[in-house]
Amino acid sequence: MSSISWVTAGITVSAFALVAGQSNANEACADLASFMLQDVRIKTTDKVDAGTPHCKVAGVIEKEINFELLLPNDWNGRFMMGGGGAYVGSIQNQALAYGAGPGALERGYATVGTDTGHVSTLVDGDWALNNVERQVNFGHRAVHLTAVTAKAIIERYYARAPEYSYFVGCSRGGGQAMMETQRYPEDFDGLVAGAPAYDWSGFTGGQIRTLQTMHPDGDTKGPVLTGANLELLGTTIIAACDARDGVADGILTDPRDCPFEPDDLQKCEGNARADCVTTKQLAAIKAIYDAPTIDGRRIFAGFPYGGEHIPRGWEASIVGVDGLSPRSEFAIDFYQNFVFSDPHWDYTHYDFANWKQDVAKVSAMLDATSTDLSEFKKRDGKIIFWTGWSDHLITALGTVDYYDKLTAADPDADEYSRLYMLPGMFHCAGGPAPDRADWLEAIRAWVEDGKAPERLVSLQLDESGRVSRTRPICPYPQIASYGGKGDPDDEASFACK
Repeated sequence: MSSISWVTAGITVSAFALVAGQSNANEACADLASFMLQDVRIKTTDKVDAGTPHCKVAGVIEKEINFELLLPNDWNGRFMMGGGGAYVGSIQNQALAYGAGPGALERGYATVGTDTGHVSTLVDGDWALNNVERQVNFGHRAVHLTAVTAKAIIERYYARAPEYSYFVGCSRGGGQAMMETQRYPEDFDGLVAGAPAYDWSGFTGGQIRTLQTMHPDGDTKGPVLTGANLELLGTTIIAACDARDGVADGILTDPRDCPFEPDDLQKCEGNARADCVTTKQLAAIKAIYDAPTIDGRRIFAGFPYGGEHIPRGWEASIVGVDGLSPRSEFAIDFYQNFVFSDPHWDYTHYDFANWKQDVAKVSAMLDATSTDLSEFKKRDGKIIFWTGWSDHLITALGTVDYYDKLTAADPDADEYSRLYMLPGMFHCAGGPAPDRADWLEAIRAWVEDGKAPERLVSLQLDESGRVSRTRPICPYPQIASYGGKGDPDDEASFACK
């Protein structure tokens, strides 16, 4: 538990409690500036009348864990924290816009975000070099301390504690949600973990292995796989597997059902061409799909088929137009600043023989891989996992792998957890398929109404923001099956089977 506690300077807290929405709401917001908590400093309080009227509280916990808490005038009695992406490094609150429908503030939630204890860009890990405190804060402490602090301020402001507390996040935010269930199960009643970055040592290690195949000499100028290669690969997979789910729509409902193999691609005889792949290009493709094993442990699940040739697909996330993708840069940065504390560490010379020992300390701080959710289960917590099948940053197979292990460890896991897989969806959003669902309402209804989520509906919007296609998303391992009749762009034409 946190050491944060109330400090009232001899004055009872209830004497100063002012309910937002009254005529003196401006005074109530301003009064929070004098509210004292141990190891917390409130920096500013501002009354915001635009949009959803609220009180905005900015503060810092301990030395450098910054947060921003929004307290709506029309409060629904609940608290929702939003996660952040990649290395975070700025105050982020994914709950403000998450899935379909209004965000948390618009729905009346008091909501908070944090920078997790450092200032940086999303992909620059210099802040972590030789700084264990920042690494631990980023790994798990900052979210926990921010949640404890936010609840204390909420109770001070509204004169009552939140009835329910929630957390939603995607990518790093999804991993933060998982970490909370494993380390701090008392913080939240319900959580949503989208495309969770939960196995940091694994997914970065897998990318280093891929880099060693694609660019063994460290020369990353120019991509190994060209746009023509990706078009050939993606269209070949679609031709082989698209119709297996009963609908030819360019989307693989479950890529694991696709019998394609990279060796099915035509091999180039001599020079590279658009209709074939060279030996080096085929090796690179296989490395991306590969699930490497070290000393009997699979360190990375590999990527499933789908979306390789779609704009913002492999070219944007895995291959890189200049030869080194953002995912590759992130993996190198992580090993330099977290694993080896050496900004000059060179991936080309790394021998994975000691990988388990090399990542052990970092893994203990950052990885949310435990399937022991007994304490979370005991307090009747609920968690929803979701991932896009065509996520090219955090592999969907990793999310499935964790959920399979969770349900194997606890046959009653469906009492408190659900997994939803979204066909064709990229990382957190985007792709050629419906990519948004009302996760906020799904978790609320489960926690408060006892309505376990079953069939949900995902939406795809056109360029004008109108709904162009809907599909059901089904609790794993069910899939959305087309009935053979009706509009394939209408979710009513599908059943969960």
